[in-house]
Amino acid sequence: MERNDTDKLVIANEQLAFQNKEKKSRAAELAVANKELLFQNAEKENRAAELITANKELVFQNEEKENRAAELIVANRELAFQNQEKENRAAELIIANKELAFQNEEKENRAAELVVANKELAFQNEEKEKRAAELAIANKELAFQNEEKENRAAELNIANTELLFQNAEKENRAAELITANKELVFQNEEKENRAAELIVANRELAFQNQEKENRAAELIIANRELAFQNEEKENRAAELVIANKELAFQNLEKENLAAELVTANKELAFQNEEKEKRAAELVIANKELAFQNEEKEKRAQELIVANNELKKAEDDIRKLNDELEQKVIDRTAQLESVNKELESFSYSVSHDLRAPIRAINGYTKILKEDYEEKLDDDGIDILHSIINNSKKMGNLIDDLLAFSKLGRKQVTVSEIDMNDLVHLVTEELMNDVPDLKPVFKITPLIPANGDRSLIKQVWINLISNAIKYSKYKKEITVEIGAYKKDKFVVYYVKDFGAGFDMEYYDKLFGVFQRLHSQEEFEGTGIGLAIVQKVVDRHHGKVWAESELDKGTTFYFSLPQNNR
Repeated sequence: MERNDTDKLVIANEQLAFQNKEKKSRAAELAVANKELLFQNAEKENRAAELITANKELVFQNEEKENRAAELIVANRELAFQNQEKENRAAELIIANKELAFQNEEKENRAAELVVANKELAFQNEEKEKRAAELAIANKELAFQNEEKENRAAELNIANTELLFQNAEKENRAAELITANKELVFQNEEKENRAAELIVANRELAFQNQEKENRAAELIIANRELAFQNEEKENRAAELVIANKELAFQNLEKENLAAELVTANKELAFQNEEKEKRAAELVIANKELAFQNEEKEKRAQELIVANNELKKAEDDIRKLNDELEQKVIDRTAQLESVNKELESFSYSVSHDLRAPIRAINGYTKILKEDYEEKLDDDGIDILHSIINNSKKMGNLIDDLLAFSKLGRKQVTVSEIDMNDLVHLVTEELMNDVPDLKPVFKITPLIPANGDRSLIKQVWINLISNAIKYSKYKKEITVEIGAYKKDKFVVYYVKDFGAGFDMEYYDKLFGVFQRLHSQEEFEGTGIGLAIVQKVVDRHHGKVWAESELDKGTTFYFSLPQNNR
């Protein structure tokens, strides 16, 4: 009952200390939260000021944008008006060109008509000359007829009919001549009229040429003005392009600023939300703190009662400690007595058991030396078997005594040069191997703290086991190395020999435990137990990894040299 009360008091004290610690942590968190809340408010005000400034700048940019848009609208209207003027001027130029072409065409037609009239006048003059020639011929013929008339007076009667006929023909020809003369007069009048028309036409053509030159001058001036207007239009278009680019840049800036404002608003909203959450957490924390204070007061009352009970329990514990110390003293005395008895037993074993073994071995050798010739082969084999078994028994007693002495041997800790120690052990073992010499692959070893003589025994046992269990291989290879792990140095000895089944790993470090038969690999079964005991006394660990018919790796760890 008193032990339960003591346990309750201890638990109550631990719970009270934990609550005080939680209270301090919560108070620190509240202080940090308040600071963070103040910082967020300051950030919120700064961000609000930035938003106001950004909004003002955005309004200014909008006004600038609207002004620039109005200027662009005016410029576009002016450009449209200039384009309309240009199109009107171009239409006028087209009409003037068409009119000039029409006048040129009329001029060419009038010139063609004049050429035709001149040709016709020349043809009429030629016809008149031909008709005059005909009249001359007719006159000559008339004179010839008169002469014939005079010459042929006699023939007048006969020729009267013919003469009358000829007179009629003459009168007809005279009428024709009169008509021809009238027509020639008419043609001359027409020629004069046509010449007057040609003069008028030439004057009109000269006037049109002058008008054409004037219109051409106007066209040149209009073309220059049009080129100037085009240049002005291109300059205005370039200004519009620059204005459009600037407007696009301002729009982009405005969009970026709007995006930043949106992000800032979201961040501000998030901070407000976080602030509200933190405020809610603070409210909850304050309520929880108040509840913990109430619990603390209740627990304090319980602790007062528990402390009174704890004082009683402490008095009981003091009494129990005194009794326990007395029991420890008594148990220590018993252990010392048992150790002395164990030492006495070990001494008696080392002497009492060795004496019969020596006697058996001696008498067997006498039998072999004196009666070997009288014994058959079976007898000689039996004698050899007795000698070998007595030798094994002696080795077993030696290993058993060595194992028992490990518990009493004082461990003298010093820094060990593992490279020197391992080379010494490998040289000794090389001399003990008569046939197949092993190949050692040793990496630089890290020094450690320990008892040199005991650690030497560990190396001897592990390396000799690696050689022994590799003797049926074509080549004996033993790898030795080390590495650091935490505050320990881990050493390993790896062979490529018989190996063992990890299913029987629990038996590996037991006394007299063997995983292979005596006929296959000789030994006493104490070597690995000695290794484990030595490593345990150095506060290290020993373990192994193996695979059947592929080899075994033994590991052991020792404290690292702090220097």
